[in-house]
Amino acid sequence: MLERLLKSYVDNRGKPPDECMRHLPYFKTLKIFSAPTETRSQLMAEYLDDWYHASRREPYYDSHKKGDQFTGYWAWEAAAITYILEIDDASYRSAKFYPADLVDFARSINAPLAAQPVPENVGLRAKSGTACPKTGVWETLDIPLQHRRFEQGEIMQATDAAYGLTVWRYLSA
Repeated sequence: MLERLLKSYVDNRGKPPDECMRHLPYFKTLKIFSAPTETRSQLMAEYLDDWYHASRREPYYDSHKKGDQFTGYWAWEAAAITYILEIDDASYRSAKFYPADLVDFARSINAPLAAQPVPENVGLRAKSGTACPKTGVWETLDIPLQHRRFEQGEIMQATDAAYGLTVWRYLSA
């Protein structure tokens, strides 16, 4: 299931497997991906009807009976599949475990439905503690800002970093 979701966003993923590592309930989503557009809504409704019972081997199953830590049950994968495959969810919006608000939000911000080319103005980035991928002047995405020149292959370090991990952004040669 995850490979099918990723395929929409990551090029060259290859053919996804025909089985799921977590069998129930997720293998039931595979037929939704391969179904004709006009039957996907019905298949998702059926999936959601059976979702809780099919989740009986999952660690969250019956967690509402196990103390004060219960946070609710949500078929997050149903929202992701609905959004990515652009399924009309009118017939199952009120399904008990379907996070309709999440799908509404993704649709409201026009989240990308497929892999998008990286805009040219998005700069090269590298984590502190890794080898510099390109010689030049780099800037930390930290407070306070730091500017430093690194040679390719040099380990990129930040001093006085406010956060546990510093990310460097390439500025110029």
